Amino acid sequence: MGAIAQLSESTISVEPGRSTTITLTIRNNGTVVDRFTFEALGDAASTVTFAPLSLSLFPEASGTVNIIVSPPRLPTVPAGPIPFAVRVVSSEDSDGSVVEEGTIHVGAFSDITAELIPRIARGRRSARAQLAVDNRSNCGYRAELSGSDPKSLLAFSFSPAIIDVAPGEAVFTKLSIRPSSHFWRGTAKTHPFRVTLRDLAAGPASGDTPTAGGAGATGASPAGSSPPPAGGAASGTTAVLTKAPSPHKEEIGAEGSMLQEPILPRWLLAAVAALIALVVLLVILWFTLLKPQIRSTAQSEVNKQLAASGITSTPTPSGTSPSGSKSGGSGGTSSGSAGGATSAVSTPGSGGSGSSTASSGLTVNGSLLAVGNGTFSYTVPTGRTLEITDILVENSAGDTGNVAVSRSGTLLMEWAMANFRDIDYHWITPTVFGPGTQLQLVVTGCTAACTPGIYYAGHLVTG
Repeated sequence: MGAIAQLSESTISVEPGRSTTITLTIRNNGTVVDRFTFEALGDAASTVTFAPLSLSLFPEASGTVNIIVSPPRLPTVPAGPIPFAVRVVSSEDSDGSVVEEGTIHVGAFSDITAELIPRIARGRRSARAQLAVDNRSNCGYRAELSGSDPKSLLAFSFSPAIIDVAPGEAVFTKLSIRPSSHFWRGTAKTHPFRVTLRDLAAGPASGDTPTAGGAGATGASPAGSSPPPAGGAASGTTAVLTKAPSPHKEEIGAEGSMLQEPILPRWLLAAVAALIALVVLLVILWFTLLKPQIRSTAQSEVNKQLAASGITSTPTPSGTSPSGSKSGGSGGTSSGSAGGATSAVSTPGSGGSGSSTASSGLTVNGSLLAVGNGTFSYTVPTGRTLEITDILVENSAGDTGNVAVSRSGTLLMEWAMANFRDIDYHWITPTVFGPGTQLQLVVTGCTAACTPGIYYAGHLVTG
């Protein structure tokens, strides 16, 4: 019982995307009519079909079935030899099934694409891009990268410079482009270039077979010679691999261009011009609007504060020369003199109080000396105004406590005596005491007989 099967060809060559047909002859060795079905085995089973799908044979009768091999044009179908087998299954005697083996040689096809991303690279000193290489072939691709431009104005560098792309995969390589010269201003320049991939075809291709001494067709021995013994080449010969030709083009190119921009961009020049214009506008606004407004507001607030304290500003009489700016530290009294006027200096009175007398002139010097805690005063005569421009506060004994200067009970200045021995002040704008008001020296917090004092100088004017 069973069958005998034989392939018309044990080796089949086929290109992906095409089909080829061989026959399988079956002989029924059984004693009854048998129906035979067929099954493809191995890695190439998905590419094999049968016509017809079954065959019924009388005893000792023979028949043929077509085996159609159709590998798809896909990267998943590798190029090279793929073993396959056909099992002939008997419906009457399953143990009588037979298997015939063969080899399918799938041809290699090339489908390589290269694309620059982006195609227009922008830069001033250099530009960067990526080269995407997609291998939709059924064999590997190994290539060396290089760049060129018509005027030889660009330098190219690749990372990596040699790529290996497996079937069905894609790789990206970095491209740096540098122009040989730069420019600071002007219109951007366009430099076209080309990236070339040169097929290295490294190593023997799939399906290479050894030949004895390098002669003869694949798998054949030279005429007149004996086949080599099993397990090695014939004596005195060397096994040589015959490389199958690469299916890829020798060179593949990708076109692109570099847009070289000036070192100084247009927007920077416009921004600088706008900034200068803004600064000029701000300066004009400051001097014509903001500064006068701020000065007017500040003067108004000062006048309000002076009015709230009962101070009225009186112009300095013609011919007078007030003292300079405020200063602190050790020093004596400072007095100014009016042209042609005499000065009268007060002397301390009993009980630590002092008085001020004025001659017919405008300049006045005076003092208030304290003896212990209390308030020590000088009253401005009726019809006169005291304008003080200089004042000296003295604590020669190093007493502790507080000393203050007031105007009729309104505090003007206050000091902690432990912090100084003498302090002097000088003002351009005088401190004004109106008619009948009091210049007061107020001492508080003394634990012993304190003796601080103040010395003042200024003008006693009619008003």
